Amino acid sequence: MSRINTVTTEVRYFHNLVKSEVSLPELTVINEHNLEKMLNRIYRYETRCIVKKQSYSEKHCIELRSRIADLLLLIDNFDLQAAIANRNTHAEDIEFVA
Repeated sequence: MSRINTVTTEVRYFHNLVKSEVSLPELTVINEHNLEKMLNRIYRYETRCIVKKQSYSEKHCIELRSRIADLLLLIDNFDLQAAIANRNTHAEDIEFVA
């Protein structure tokens, strides 16, 4: 299973965990626009809960935001996990780094 499929499955899983609490819409189509809207809605919900000192499932919200951000990067053809794993394998001269 490719990494984008794995992350998509994780997004759907965490979405189902928090959708009733955060009032998220059904996740029928996963595209950049819908993911950004959902990310903003979760962020606003968390901010509102923190300001009002309400309890919420912080761990699940953080996991969902993390997976959404990862999926948005994968949609843009950038695998952050692979970049982190390979960051020390290519020793670059500091003069060539912009």
